[in-house]
Amino acid sequence: MLELIEKLFDKYFLGSGTSSIRPEIEVANLIRNGAYILDVRTALEAKKGLAPGATNISLFQLKSHLGELPRDRTIVTYCQTGGRAGKARDILERNGFKVVNGGGYDVICEIAMMNRSTAA
Repeated sequence: MLELIEKLFDKYFLGSGTSSIRPEIEVANLIRNGAYILDVRTALEAKKGLAPGATNISLFQLKSHLGELPRDRTIVTYCQTGGRAGKARDILERNGFKVVNGGGYDVICEIAMMNRSTAA
């Protein structure tokens, strides 16, 4: 029963939520090939650190900043665990962006740092 409640919560409050997180290898390839990394955590969360190369626009402000995002690159969204990144993915997709949910902060940081070290 609890699992059903969690799925309904994700669907109606988080959109695709964590269920839309793409595999790490796919996210790594996208970032390596120039994807735009979008942190959708709050400004307070982002002050604790951003993934290398990321831009922070809170999920709550995303709709008012759509004009600042690239339409010619894939956008990889992330938050703390991937739930809000899934909602951001849904919003961006509905607005014509090519976007994937990269998941949580720790995973994206690891991928971005690995890509930087292999590029050097």
